[in-house]
Amino acid sequence: MVTSHKIIKKRKESIKVLRNLKKEQNVKLKSNIKFDNVSKKKLKQNGSTISETVQVKSSENENSLKNISINKKISKRIQKEIDSMKKPTHQQFRKKSICESESVRHAKSKGHMKHITNANTQNSEKGISHSNTMKSRKRKRVISDSDQINTDCLNLNDLSREHILQCISAIFHLTEEQLKSKNALFSDESQPVFMQVTCIRIPKTPRRFMRILLPHSLMTTNDEVALFVGDLQRGRRKDYEPTVEHYEDLLRKHGCTRIKSVIPMNQVKTEYDQYELKRKLVGSYDYFLVDGKIAGHLSHLLGKEFYRKRKLPTPIRMQSKDLKSEVEYALRKTVMQMHSFGDTHIIQIGHTSMEKDEILENILATCNYLSKHYPGGWANIRSVRLKTTTSLSLPIYTTLKDKSLVEVPVVQPKRPKAYTDVSGEFTTRLRITAVTVTPEGDITTEMKRKTDN
Repeated sequence: MVTSHKIIKKRKESIKVLRNLKKEQNVKLKSNIKFDNVSKKKLKQNGSTISETVQVKSSENENSLKNISINKKISKRIQKEIDSMKKPTHQQFRKKSICESESVRHAKSKGHMKHITNANTQNSEKGISHSNTMKSRKRKRVISDSDQINTDCLNLNDLSREHILQCISAIFHLTEEQLKSKNALFSDESQPVFMQVTCIRIPKTPRRFMRILLPHSLMTTNDEVALFVGDLQRGRRKDYEPTVEHYEDLLRKHGCTRIKSVIPMNQVKTEYDQYELKRKLVGSYDYFLVDGKIAGHLSHLLGKEFYRKRKLPTPIRMQSKDLKSEVEYALRKTVMQMHSFGDTHIIQIGHTSMEKDEILENILATCNYLSKHYPGGWANIRSVRLKTTTSLSLPIYTTLKDKSLVEVPVVQPKRPKAYTDVSGEFTTRLRITAVTVTPEGDITTEMKRKTDN
């Protein structure tokens, strides 16, 4: 509403008149209050003589207060009209309401509602400003967020077994329907079941493999296993057949029937030196084992196809007394490739020919292992899903945690004991210099002066 200049002038004049009336009334009240105090003192001294005069004055004060109350009602009406002219904007009112709602929510979530109300009453008594109270609330929020970082840990009760079994049965049903639609020749072949793990913050880790022990092995009766072993006689021109016979006899003594073929290191260098031959080697076997002595030397000879198919050989101790249990223990392990290129990591936890309870136990075992050894722990895991190579992913566990509550996990690469700086002194130069060499090949020198004897 647009008001005219005349109405505004009338309102201003009425406000001035009211202010002058209030000043006069306040002066009269002060004089009357002083007179009452004096009269009370005199009443103590002369009770009977001054009692009548005090009653008269009190009646006058009552009449004056009645007049003041009438004037106040008139003044309130005028002030309402003035306040309507000076109403706050919609944005200011919205900001105030948002601040109040946030403070109430924060208090309810932390269970400190009573504490906040008591603090506000104390601040009002002491006369603390609104800005100081807002600062104290912000500090409380920061402290609560930092406390929540390390509180998360895996509780197996959070993972409902009934829901996991429903997801497993749904995956089995999907695979059966896909095989029927495609009219596959080999319908008895099992398809792998994977567990997809997505993280909240992408970890800074070197490219490595995480081996997880499962309660039930992933092998089937039709799977073939190969064993990489070291050479008895070194040299490319040496024959590797005696080494094959030696290790085959050793496996027969211990009763290891799962290993179908033995591949010495010399055969890898001579027969599988090309890329196509390495691809054939990966496709011809389902699992690979390797002697722990040559595991570090063999990884760079196998090539990238072993990394892509997740078929890097698992190391075993060939000198152990119970070799059969050593082989079975190694075949129960599954592999998860760790990297910092994305937020998803995949693990094989079963196949369609296994029973549902066995897959369930494998899932719970992997989740328990990831809560301890995954970068950032269980607090860094956003969701866990089940899927096959062709099916959709079915969620088992999800969280809506804020990304700011989790720090970026950093994993240092494993180095050997000899991976240290080496320092020494030069004696060939005129001036004696101290030299330090790092494992990366960086060289730093320090000049030293000769001491006078």
